[in-house]
Amino acid sequence: MIDIQELSFTESQEFISVFEFLEKPSFNGMDWVDVEDENATYIWLLEDIKKPLGFLSYKIILMPNQIDFIYIVKIYVLKTHRSKKPILIDGKRASMILFEQIYKKDINILTLESADEKLDIYYQKLGFKYNVELSKELSKVIDTRNREIMYKIDKREEIELSEVEKKFFDSHTPLKFSNSKHRS
Repeated sequence: MIDIQELSFTESQEFISVFEFLEKPSFNGMDWVDVEDENATYIWLLEDIKKPLGFLSYKIILMPNQIDFIYIVKIYVLKTHRSKKPILIDGKRASMILFEQIYKKDINILTLESADEKLDIYYQKLGFKYNVELSKELSKVIDTRNREIMYKIDKREEIELSEVEKKFFDSHTPLKFSNSKHRS
């Protein structure tokens, strides 16, 4: 049975520990991916209410002109559910189930930082875009060192954007891929 739970960072501690163990049970000395953010809310995808298959952590951020957006801090799924032939849940990838949960929020601008070019392509297929100038502005609001932030606007409802925001969102720059991990 699959269960979805939305929990605070504190409430997520047990699942974070279990997830870390399931993700790399050999403890081969590799550093664990940083998944802890005490200011984030976690959406957990659980099997049999105890086994975490993946999570999406997020923050709701308020822009200076009072437009809210969701910053997806991390989305992480067990290797068995993200491989080339992933284990599907009700015919869906675990990451899609998690994205569907965040789409249900009443905020229609989503942002995230992509870890690499392979994920850039995946996020583009989900409707995320990259704009250099907007990414710089969002990184200031989010307070992150990474300036490679992708965005998606859910067009189901109209939102009021400032002229500067309209400029950023209306004239997005397509992703440019290179051999390096970082965009130009």
